[in-house]
Formats: sequence, structure tokens, C-alpha cells
Amino acid sequence: MSAMSGMGDEMTSRNPEESKSLDLVQRVIISVFVGVVVGLFAGVLAVYIATGGQTDLARSDVVGLWIMTGVLGLITSGAILMVNRRRPYHPAVLLGLLPMAAAAYWIF
Repeated sequence: MSAMSGMGDEMTSRNPEESKSLDLVQRVIISVFVGVVVGLFAGVLAVYIATGGQTDLARSDVVGLWIMTGVLGLITSGAILMVNRRRPYHPAVLLGLLPMAAAAYWIF
């Protein structure tokens, strides 16, 4: 009976430092995933409105996409902060506005 009880515990960590390390790795992987997947939308929108959006779209549409770039950037940075157990209103959330600021140079 005692041999059977040890079989389920093979993958559990008994060392607190090892579980902290695993938690850190999981948070980093999820942060990178969120940054690439959601942040890519903000980056692509910023590149589009900076390069070809002004000739293809009306001025109000360009401004609307520019605002959406900022919103997506803020959502991305807020989600990354929450995954890393920070408050979403931390000053680092403003880093999400970088694609919007970069696109503003070519739009205005």
C-alpha cells in the first residue's frame, strides 16, 4: 500500500525553492505569450497606420485605429502586469502606449 501512495507524488515538488522557480518560469512564458499575441496586434496596427493607412483610409479612421493601438497596448501591458502579480494601474502600464506614440510621429 505504501508503494502505491508514492506514485502520485513523482511530479510534485517538495522543495519550496523549486516550486518558486517553476512559478517564475510559468509567469515568464505566459507573459511572453500575451506580449506576442496581443501586443502583435497593437504593433501591426501602428505599422499599418504609419505606412499605408493614411492613403487608404479617411482621417477619422486613421485616428480611430490610432486610439485602438493605444487601447490594445494598454490591455497587453495590464495583462502582463496582472500575470506577474502586479496591480494593473502600475506606472509600467504606460509602456503599452509605445506603439501609439511611435505611430503618432508619422500620423500627425
